[in-house]
Amino acid sequence: MSISRTIFISFLLTSMAGQSAQAGDRVWHPEPGIKSVKQDATSIQRQLDQELRAKFDAAAKSNHLLTAQAASAAGWGFIAEHFAQIDKDQDGYLTFDDVQTFFDARSPMPAARTRAAKAVQVVE
Repeated sequence: MSISRTIFISFLLTSMAGQSAQAGDRVWHPEPGIKSVKQDATSIQRQLDQELRAKFDAAAKSNHLLTAQAASAAGWGFIAEHFAQIDKDQDGYLTFDDVQTFFDARSPMPAARTRAAKAVQVVE
């Protein structure tokens, strides 16, 4: 290995040593002088719902119906992989409510669990 390559690699490793964030991590740097607001379960659930809605709208485009191909093309592989499980009525597309119900059923957040419980229909 040449000296310039060794210097480059050592410089790269040194510059990355202080970074602990991984791809996909939420990194938040508050502005100086801004007082942060303590978050509770309700505000966190609201933020998660907004992020889910934004991701769904970006993937579903203008018709607000999501196909497995559109989910995959938008980089939402988790939805594409679980598409058949989420698409309860097997019509080939998902609505936002379908996706939200799927995530709510797996959520540890109380508000989401309550919402998921209300969505369950008991047929006798």
